[in-house]
Amino acid sequence: MMTHNGTSSHPQPHPQPSSQPLHQQQQPQQAQLPRPHSTPVKRRRRTGHGPDARSCPHCGRTFKRTEHLERHVRTHTKEKPFICRCGAAFARRDLLTRHQRIAFHEDGSESPAVPSEPDSGETHGPVEADLAAAVSLSGMSVDHWAQQQPPAPPADLYPMAVPRNGTLVDASYQQALLGDQFYENGNQDAVGFDAHFREFANFLDGVGLPAEWSPYFHGPDRDHEATDTTVRMSREGTTTPGARNSRTRPGTPFSSWLPSAPTGNRISETLPDTNPRSVDIESQPYRISDEQRYRLNSSIETFREILDPDFKFPSRHALSRYLTSFFEGFHSHMPFIHTPTWRVPEHSIELVLGLAAVGAQYCFEHRMSERLFHAGKAILMERLMHESETFGAKTGSSLNLHNLTPQRRASQGFQERDWGPWEPIETVRALIALMGYATWEPKVSLVQEAFALQALLAQILREVGLYEEDVPQLPADQTTPQAAWQAWVRQESTRRAKLIAFSFMHTHSIAYNVYPVLRSNEVGLRLPCSTGEWKAQSACQWQTARRETEKQQLYFQDALSLLLRNTDGTAPVDPIPTPLGNYILLHGLLQRIYIVRDLSLPVMDHSASLPSEEVDKLERGLRSWTAGWQQAPESSLDPNNENGPIPFTSSSLLGLAYVRIYLHLGPYRLLESRDPVRIAKAINRSPAVERSGGVITALLYTAHMLSIPVRLGVDRVARSQAFFWSVRHSLSGLECAVLLSKWLSSLTESVATTPLSDSEDRILHWVRCIVEEAYDVVDFEDDEPDTSTDRDPASLSLAVLRIWAHFFKSNTQWPFINIMGKSLEKYRELLMRSRKRPVT
Repeated sequence: MMTHNGTSSHPQPHPQPSSQPLHQQQQPQQAQLPRPHSTPVKRRRRTGHGPDARSCPHCGRTFKRTEHLERHVRTHTKEKPFICRCGAAFARRDLLTRHQRIAFHEDGSESPAVPSEPDSGETHGPVEADLAAAVSLSGMSVDHWAQQQPPAPPADLYPMAVPRNGTLVDASYQQALLGDQFYENGNQDAVGFDAHFREFANFLDGVGLPAEWSPYFHGPDRDHEATDTTVRMSREGTTTPGARNSRTRPGTPFSSWLPSAPTGNRISETLPDTNPRSVDIESQPYRISDEQRYRLNSSIETFREILDPDFKFPSRHALSRYLTSFFEGFHSHMPFIHTPTWRVPEHSIELVLGLAAVGAQYCFEHRMSERLFHAGKAILMERLMHESETFGAKTGSSLNLHNLTPQRRASQGFQERDWGPWEPIETVRALIALMGYATWEPKVSLVQEAFALQALLAQILREVGLYEEDVPQLPADQTTPQAAWQAWVRQESTRRAKLIAFSFMHTHSIAYNVYPVLRSNEVGLRLPCSTGEWKAQSACQWQTARRETEKQQLYFQDALSLLLRNTDGTAPVDPIPTPLGNYILLHGLLQRIYIVRDLSLPVMDHSASLPSEEVDKLERGLRSWTAGWQQAPESSLDPNNENGPIPFTSSSLLGLAYVRIYLHLGPYRLLESRDPVRIAKAINRSPAVERSGGVITALLYTAHMLSIPVRLGVDRVARSQAFFWSVRHSLSGLECAVLLSKWLSSLTESVATTPLSDSEDRILHWVRCIVEEAYDVVDFEDDEPDTSTDRDPASLSLAVLRIWAHFFKSNTQWPFINIMGKSLEKYRELLMRSRKRPVT
């Protein structure tokens, strides 16, 4: 089929990567195909004869003007000779001019002076045409991608200038829809578009369709070569204040109202800035532009021979979705990246792939998440070989286990890599993300990958250093608030990456009963800063939060020692740790429980008992930790806490710590097997829980853990609240369920000889109320008859397991949690068979 300009509507094979936007793939072919003589549109001569012919040395195309040829050649060479003082580089002078006109740099200085007229070496017509096209295209998408932060630039003068964290969008955003190949034709014409088409393009981009699907990239050519500059000028000066100041309703993804269709077939010459009702959407800092996606894909292609042949880099919309899901889900529980200053082009390929893998999991796109994981891991291992001199010999030994040796690397014909930006701490971040995905996947092979990455991460952390780094003093002429903030961000981000890596590796120990690969006595870092400092969106906000901080946070080891030495149950740590600091300290206490028990137990005895003096010390430490948690102003049990879900997560780990003092379930879970039958049989072999005064505190926390999903709605939490209910909650819930069930069973066997204490009687009553409420509303899968109104402890022990099993099985986020649910279900069946009684 032929289009209106006589070219084929089906693109021909082209050497560019297939992941390029559609308009970038099609236009070179359209320029090479002849137009039919009947088309009354002016066309460029394609002959190479004559004195005026100027041929491209790469593809043979000819141009009538030298500057058009030079501009076209740069699309082959990727040369960007026009450089701004801020570092942004451009292939054409007019793009640099436009950048200088609209860009405010991070130091808050004024825009550099720009001549009112183009350089004399450039012809006015094509430049004005390109500017008009640039303004019309960029106004379509860039404005509602950039983050909104006051103060806003004067939109009536610079309609393309959009604030991002107090500055204007950088060059990568400005060029997002203006790739060089769009201007590849030597006499590219500017096109006038109807207001309705602009509305429609904004609408398409608002609902997630790529901009190249909009009519802007397929407009009809004009007979004239230049566009009247008054069109552009009028467009720059006619924006109404109402259009500038309007905002969307919170939570809507759309940047405009539903567009209306154009009137008849008439395409007007007007180029309105925006629809009068068009508005900017909320900040979207994780949106990926076409330019960013193209650069990432180009870099990844240089690693093609080590990737799966079927691996295809996701679209920019998928990447935006994955990164957004990562930061809103996974990262809120482990904030190790400073999101206010996060920029995709400034980070390594393997880190971006790791974040995308986790984000795809949160988007329920499991096949893509696994592909992204394997691609990220392959590039990470290649990076470690490339940077082998940066790390020590032990890291090299770990790489040998992955069959990565210099000899293997030299034996293969490796092409030149595009390594991109990198520093050693980037490897730590990438390993956290990759481990974060593989640790909870249902495939045993991926669990094994997670263990291998854990060992590698521990070694790299030791190589990088688990101590505070000396921050060099800035020269006097560079001690601006912005420079101080950036230096602080770098230090705090590095500290958090190391601390969260420590805590996540210890989560491996909690889940899979492995000896901690990194011990608390190796961590010589301060506790993390306050949430206000960390979340500050600008240097000014950071300074304000900084002034409210009276003291520096203590070192991790000092704070942990104070908790264990305290005897009166008060909060001995001054200043009070932040929510993330409390979370890290709790991992230190949990690690001590594991190590003390491991050193105390006889070789063949797996009983739950700990030395009494150690139990007293641990319980004092946990009470002191709880007092500190209660005094922290950011702490709350509200799952929707505006300061994040970490305080809520910590409360579940506190319950787990008390449970582990009285129930040694570690060797009896086999969660790494991913086999519900094996897990259930192992739990069934675990020791019984003895009735005692000490276990009461643990029982209070187990009942509290059960009450949370029942109070919030078991199915509602399981199916729709994954962003605050993490895997760590479920790990804690598993052990709480088993302890409470075993204690209830022990009452059946001993209550005849040992009456219930007041505390035991209250806990029993509380559990009975929780179970009754759950059974009233939960739709269990099986229709078991339930007529009992006065449940005995034996029935309650099975009911507790049934509620937790249903809750875990209903989880839609991580299949690993479903496996725990099936395991509890199988364990419950084993108990019923052993009692030889009907289900209640």
